[in-house]
Amino acid sequence: MEELTVKGIILASAPQGEYGRRLTILTDRLGKVTVFASGAAKAGSHIIGSTRPLTAAEFDLAKGRGAWNLHSVRVIDAFGELPMDIDVSFYASYVLELGEYFSEAGMPEEDAKALLNLMFVSLSAFRDKQLSPLLIRRLLELRILKLQGEYTTEPAGIKDGAPVSEGVRALWRHALTAPLSGLFDRKRIETAGEALPEVTQGFSDSVEQLFFRQIPHRFRSTDILRDI
Repeated sequence: MEELTVKGIILASAPQGEYGRRLTILTDRLGKVTVFASGAAKAGSHIIGSTRPLTAAEFDLAKGRGAWNLHSVRVIDAFGELPMDIDVSFYASYVLELGEYFSEAGMPEEDAKALLNLMFVSLSAFRDKQLSPLLIRRLLELRILKLQGEYTTEPAGIKDGAPVSEGVRALWRHALTAPLSGLFDRKRIETAGEALPEVTQGFSDSVEQLFFRQIPHRFRSTDILRDI
């Protein structure tokens, strides 16, 4: 039986049988995998609280007959407070949808780690609240486009033909070039010449135009986010 320890974030969790859970996890070594957690829903289970979506953890897996089984979990961050904030919870769900859409089984480890780390710092940013949820979303989307090679080095243009401001250009450059640890750092953004929130709407419009032109997929969470 093959055994493996991976780091990852749970993208989805569903009942499996009477007490089990079927997990979809983005991992650093395997890409996106399906993992079965036998007995996870039993009272007294040592992993009962560690099989929820958003949970970032180290997972000890064992490969059975064509499927991975969960042996143990060491939680890194459960992001448990995000679902408690109604508005932020929809953004958190969107992060999970993005992770599921842009990942696949057996993807290169470098790509899996890059997407996993981006998801982790994005979820942390929603909790830290240095920036507006909308700005965090747009920075995340543009960075994902960069990972996918679908980005442009200049803003994609703003709705209604409005000119692109220097503030929007500076924020665009920041989104593409900042180290991941500073992507959502308000001081770093303002040092780059930004006056928030004045440029947020222009930057948001520009990223939205590029993202949905390059990624023709309907994400369920965006239907709710339009009304927030």
